[in-house]
Amino acid sequence: MGAISNDDFCADLKKRISAAYEKSGNTLGWRLLASRPAVLDGADVAFIGLNPGGSVRPDDHAEFAMDSGSAYVDETWGGANQPGRSPLQRQVRTLFEGLSVEPQNVLAGNLVPFRSPSWAQLKNTDFSLRFGELLWADILQRAQPTLVVGMGREVFKPLSRILSATDARSIPVGWGKVSAVKASFSRGSLVTLPHLSRFGIITRQESADALKILFGDHWQIQ
Repeated sequence: MGAISNDDFCADLKKRISAAYEKSGNTLGWRLLASRPAVLDGADVAFIGLNPGGSVRPDDHAEFAMDSGSAYVDETWGGANQPGRSPLQRQVRTLFEGLSVEPQNVLAGNLVPFRSPSWAQLKNTDFSLRFGELLWADILQRAQPTLVVGMGREVFKPLSRILSATDARSIPVGWGKVSAVKASFSRGSLVTLPHLSRFGIITRQESADALKILFGDHWQIQ
């Protein structure tokens, strides 16, 4: 038997997410990818946040994946007057620029697909995290990225387990006591950043040296 096709893989992911979403008790919808389904068949860089935020289910946001482009470029978030102009989108786009990767080519998504106004308000957190970890273990096994970037401290342990990451070390980011974490896995590096909606370190000069340490040869902004 040959490898499962992208269409079949996506169909299976959708089925699993829909079933787990109903079981979780959450009611604000779900969202997996902020990029195209094609990134599941190979992406050098993965960018994984915790879960989609918000108190409403946006009608213009695709549940599973973008038809084209990247949500960090093409969608209007957080009351911004133009696509890609919210503070979080700017931070993430600058991150991708620093990594010399086009946004549409990044495997970008949410560890837990279920939407909630805040992480504290997500229902059945333990179940949701376990499901997200199992889901992304399959996704990352298929895509095989060499750099995995997590956003938010809660994603570090699940991603570390998925990747069997070792040699984790904390790197201060030049913002008080806030740190990021860098670890290694068989194909490359895992970097977990503080949440970029609160800590805009990507465009902050005081954090420039930390970013060079965290991303090494991947980082192209001087």
